[in-house]
Amino acid sequence: MDELYSLENAQKFNWSSVNGNLNPERVSHLEKYLIGKKILDAGCGGGAYVEFLAQKGLEITGVDKYTQFLQLAKEEGRIGTYVQEDITSLPFPDKAFECTYCFDVLEHVNDMLAIQELARVTTKRLIIAVPKEDEIMNKFNLTFLHYQDKTHLRNYTESSLRKLLSGIDCCNIRIFPELAIPTRNLVRQVIQLDVDSFTKKYMKSSLAKIKLKQIVGFGASKSQSLYQEFYDFLTNELLDKASYQDIPTGLVAVVDLASL
Repeated sequence: MDELYSLENAQKFNWSSVNGNLNPERVSHLEKYLIGKKILDAGCGGGAYVEFLAQKGLEITGVDKYTQFLQLAKEEGRIGTYVQEDITSLPFPDKAFECTYCFDVLEHVNDMLAIQELARVTTKRLIIAVPKEDEIMNKFNLTFLHYQDKTHLRNYTESSLRKLLSGIDCCNIRIFPELAIPTRNLVRQVIQLDVDSFTKKYMKSSLAKIKLKQIVGFGASKSQSLYQEFYDFLTNELLDKASYQDIPTGLVAVVDLASL
């Protein structure tokens, strides 16, 4: 399994801590929920988020098990303190950090041991992000790249994540979905209709006739390009007025510890 934790695999599955392309949603979580000044990034990868927070003046320590990721952080000159260690056995004393965040790591390890260690070394808050169990696309025998990562041992439902977190001493747990698939864009990509048959079918409607006259002009020739414009109008009308179900691929838990 360890051989799968490579820079190549990290790039393939877009691990933002490695490639440096910080996910805006994850940045928002940090800006909204981080508390305190002494912070732990548990499973820091290549250190991109460590550097982001260090630049804000926080006392940030990144921990990762794998040499190649920490070496990348060094080569890229990403500021911050880095420690090579497994997050299921951290080398820090109790309550060493005020806040710990752990993005996309628990699904790779013994999550019960890891969450207990994170709680042990933290005084105020944990911010946990994990992949959400796919409950929608599986119905159609489809999957997304996110779920093909063979380093994942498990995905989570809100119930299973809450059960995991119930094993630590905390006073409040907030769980919400994240990283939703842009279903509107997905639908636009997969819909394929024949322009001629589509437009001619809807020519009988009064709205269609009015719009086609607006596009073509009275007495103008109905060319293929104009039918294409009319087709675009109708599909936009249909798709823009439709409602789309969010398909989140992740869950975030903000855990206030009992010592807060």
